[in-house]
Amino acid sequence: MNDAQRLARLVYVLVWIGIAAALLLVLRGAVTGAFTTRVDPETGTAGLLVETDRGTGCQYIVTPWGGIVPRTGPDGRAICGLKR
Repeated sequence: MNDAQRLARLVYVLVWIGIAAALLLVLRGAVTGAFTTRVDPETGTAGLLVETDRGTGCQYIVTPWGGIVPRTGPDGRAICGLKR
């Protein structure tokens, strides 16, 4: 077996390992409920939650996968000052 064949076989094996890992992650998400739809009761947004920082009162939009972004109003400024 020459070097090109070894490299091709290595790439083939690594691709299948990647496919198996991706399938395991999807299966894990399905079993743990990571893909269930959450609805924020205050805003009615599905899959996203609106959280308020207790210290600043600023609101943030949080995704089920851990993403977070400041919530902004129509003027583009962060919505703050609503302390709980």
